[in-house]
Amino acid sequence: MLLLILILLIRVTFSTPTFDFDRHLSAITRYGSAEMKYWRLISVVVVFSFVAIAINNVREKRSQQRRDVAYQTALRSYSEAIKLGMTRKDVEDSLHARNGAFLQMCCVDIRKPWGVLDDLVKIGQEDSPWFCSTKDVYIAFQFAGTRPQATPPSADPSDRVTAVTVYPHLEGCL
Repeated sequence: MLLLILILLIRVTFSTPTFDFDRHLSAITRYGSAEMKYWRLISVVVVFSFVAIAINNVREKRSQQRRDVAYQTALRSYSEAIKLGMTRKDVEDSLHARNGAFLQMCCVDIRKPWGVLDDLVKIGQEDSPWFCSTKDVYIAFQFAGTRPQATPPSADPSDRVTAVTVYPHLEGCL
């Protein structure tokens, strides 16, 4: 490096006052070298960012798979205890004996007629999208009513279970 500087000084000292191509090429090369270091650093940061994002996505996918297994296990457990065709009274008595906490909500399955409330037992909570406050996961006990469609929806003790499903529900959305 010192030798290169010495050669440049000698050339500059004894050169003619005309355009010195070597001197300008040296300045461009030095600038290019600094620019190359800058782009190399940017490339490393970009590659590192992509790797970090990929690792995070793999972790999130594995976590979701573990949660899905837990939800299916809870569904199997509730499905063994509560058979299709049971009355709402029997289901709610069983839920009270099991853990006591459940809530009622209309229309878990939007394809069935309205008028009957469904029972929900919370089994988990997941990360919600930015536009909602929570994403809760429930076991939903869907009922069919024995009376004509009611307005507002009601919960009659004689309603019968038609389905037991895992029901993710977004709450507090914009």
